[in-house]
Amino acid sequence: MQTLNRAFNPYKEDQLAKETRAEELRFRKVRQDEGKAGEWKPAADHWFAVKAAPGAQRCPSMREGQNRKGESIIERNLRNEGFEAFMPSYRIEVRHHRQGHWIERRFPTFVGYAFVSIGPDDFRRVEEVNGVSKILRFTTSFEQRPMPFAFPQETIDRLRYIEWEQEQNFMFGRARRQREEELDREQPGRRGKSSSRRIRRAQFTELPGGLASSLQSSSSRVFITETMKTLGNLGGGVE
Repeated sequence: MQTLNRAFNPYKEDQLAKETRAEELRFRKVRQDEGKAGEWKPAADHWFAVKAAPGAQRCPSMREGQNRKGESIIERNLRNEGFEAFMPSYRIEVRHHRQGHWIERRFPTFVGYAFVSIGPDDFRRVEEVNGVSKILRFTTSFEQRPMPFAFPQETIDRLRYIEWEQEQNFMFGRARRQREEELDREQPGRRGKSSSRRIRRAQFTELPGGLASSLQSSSSRVFITETMKTLGNLGGGVE
């Protein structure tokens, strides 16, 4: 019980949720002013989810300090065909087991799925893009023809904010790790304290450990979990 209390404090979670919501509203206000005048923006019902082919979400690993775009295969292929794609993702750091340097790795938030902004005449073109298996469709009755499932712009905006939130958390963690390494070099006898925060949080969530630890607030974790269930129901389960 003591471990559970340390891992989940309702009061702190409520406070963090309020702060996150306020930050999200500021984030959306900034996004309203983005883009040039006359630039085309997708309508609210123009975002659709696609099922990614095996291996299409793979992103290149980057050594610390490298200035390289960690774009996935499906994102690159959709972009090359003129489509706006969005694959929610998060980053983690791992240490090379032999050489000892740090490597950044990007992983999809929704394994097997990505989002694309398209019009009703582009469904066939999107499904012909290398790396795309299909557009997710739904039907309300057995006789009805399955129709592509449209996600509202609010859902995409919320996912973009959560990705930004994760990025801030990642950069903060990296800066803290770098500072601890500097202290270790300055004080060779210093013994660092390992944190079990990631393990404790992963024990009380349906999300994978790396994804759960990158999410800052309980509201974000709930939103990701619900969206994951929606994608799973449309696509026949997360692979």
